[in-house]
Amino acid sequence: MEQLLTAGNVAKALSAILALLALVLVRPIRAAYRHHKQERKEQQDFRREVLAELKEIRSDMGDLQYESLAQAHDFYTSQGWCPSATKEQLINMHKSYIAKGRNHLSVHYEQEIINLPEHP
Repeated sequence: MEQLLTAGNVAKALSAILALLALVLVRPIRAAYRHHKQERKEQQDFRREVLAELKEIRSDMGDLQYESLAQAHDFYTSQGWCPSATKEQLINMHKSYIAKGRNHLSVHYEQEIINLPEHP
């Protein structure tokens, strides 16, 4: 009978120790999990914000490219000639403009500049 009581006391002590260990270990783990979850949400929000800003910058770049290409077309066609290096730059800018999904600028603008002589 005495052995049974001793075993019961040992079992009580072990369960108390295990309960305390669980409290000691579970709280920090839960806190770390909540912290990780909050950090992840903040990172996702930051990514969304950055992507929105990049989309806006891309749109602004397209507007600037349109303006530059239109001005270059007007200038060089009225001048009647365009240096070959400038033609290459304008062609690359037009390709970039089209790659942004823009097509406000007629392809014939590019062709008109290409057809211009390279010297006055």
